[in-house]
Amino acid sequence: RRAEKVLPHVNAAILSLEDVNGDEALIARFAELAPILVVTLGAAGCRVYSGGKMEHIPVARISEVDPTGAGDIFAAAFLVRLRQSGNPVTAARFANRVAALSVTRIGWSGTPTKEEIDYLMRKE
Repeated sequence: RRAEKVLPHVNAAILSLEDVNGDEALIARFAELAPILVVTLGAAGCRVYSGGKMEHIPVARISEVDPTGAGDIFAAAFLVRLRQSGNPVTAARFANRVAALSVTRIGWSGTPTKEEIDYLMRKE
């Protein structure tokens, strides 16, 4: 309800397709309001809306064990990488990889280590 007041003032907004019950019209509205909008799609990756364009960023297939926390891990990785790179597509690719790694293990053990994150950054 307060999207018009909030979204124009954020650097980036991240939500899942489930957060808006798959409402593509609502996503389009939010994409017009936010400078950068990222919609996570689970195993299908994510979509990045920026500068009036949308880009789908797929994620590599993995064997999912436990998806708990993957969205939070994605968001944190995206925001950190966006701050470092200034590029939302680069940030989304990185966040997809980090989140995909996180679902390969159960619970807190899914949280990627610094070494794993460093490795993923070197693969860019």
